[in-house]
Amino acid sequence: MKWLKRVLLFVIVGITVTYLASIILNVTYRTTFEKLSATDQQMLTELATIYQHFEKSSDQLWNTDYHFENEPLIVIQSNKSNGIIRQAPFVINVKGMEDRFFAKEIEMPASLQLPKIYRLHHFDLSTLTSWAPWNFGEVKMKGTKTFYLKYYPKMFSDPHLYFDFSSFLLHESFHAYKQRDWIYDKNGVEHIIDYPVDKENYALMGLEFTLLDKAMATKNPSIIKQLLQDWTIIRNYRYHKWPQLIGETKAEAIEGSARYLEYSYSKLNGGNLTVLATKHEPYHITFMQAFHFIANGQAESPTFLERDIRYETGAALGLLMDNANIPWKDAIEDHVTKRGKTQFETLKVYFQLIHSSDYSKHVENIKRDNDYRVLLEQGERLVRIYHGEFGGEEQTK
Repeated sequence: MKWLKRVLLFVIVGITVTYLASIILNVTYRTTFEKLSATDQQMLTELATIYQHFEKSSDQLWNTDYHFENEPLIVIQSNKSNGIIRQAPFVINVKGMEDRFFAKEIEMPASLQLPKIYRLHHFDLSTLTSWAPWNFGEVKMKGTKTFYLKYYPKMFSDPHLYFDFSSFLLHESFHAYKQRDWIYDKNGVEHIIDYPVDKENYALMGLEFTLLDKAMATKNPSIIKQLLQDWTIIRNYRYHKWPQLIGETKAEAIEGSARYLEYSYSKLNGGNLTVLATKHEPYHITFMQAFHFIANGQAESPTFLERDIRYETGAALGLLMDNANIPWKDAIEDHVTKRGKTQFETLKVYFQLIHSSDYSKHVENIKRDNDYRVLLEQGERLVRIYHGEFGGEEQTK
């Protein structure tokens, strides 16, 4: 038993020494911007740019009410995506940090125009859950729910698309702050269980993509409105055939609006990130290119068209409504006591398609003008690919 007591004493002493060392190092080591690691400096510089854009141009990012630069934030350097090896957290915009024992204010260049940056020691109890192997989450800081995000060197040197620091931070913090009360995705309704693996569903979706591509290719508000009206008619027709697909609009509202913010920021900051982004010129593909790649077995699975594509269609609809001067951001605000309108619902109201489902003549005209026969052929290929991957009875008609 004596050896067990010695081991326990050794462990307790080791933990105590480590804890005290982390506190001492936090308040004495690298306490100025210039002495921080290169990754920390890059992160804080990008964060300063984000804050400046929100302060001066929030209406070009979301609206005049959403000021991300004022929200509480914790950023933590990690070794890699979902890494568990992390550095001391930086805390911004959390009230009372100046009185927090062992929190150290980092001396920052005035040119960055950042609010006060505090650093906590590694083992601060309020951030212990951030040691878990995921990239973001929330912790309670001074009684306030505070979003945290882990960043790592690859985010700045060679990031995957949508996982550069600015895009990732803006997307996930938008979920945490702007969408905190939104319930479009309550109970997972955006995940469609009985998805119709049907050639006509895929073909009609192809029509939607064709119309979105045409609208994205013009800046003329009148043309965009006409194409959006046709798109709304086709979407409405598809949902009358398969009502469960309404779940797509929930994903468009939640994920599409967050992706929209990424694209708006990239445009404001002179970047290349846009709908269906790629790393090389012209830095994007069209919806129909993506559709044909999948139908021809060259990229992704047909399941990509069920939910993942809604990040892009939702963002595209927001950008197009901006270009057509169709208000939508106030309407999409959602709450349990005052339900919002998805992008699709806003367009239905705008084009007065709420109470009627009989647009068969319009649907046939849109099919005729957009090579619907080819889309049906691609729909058949998608069904075959799907069943080749997952098995089951074909539902082609």
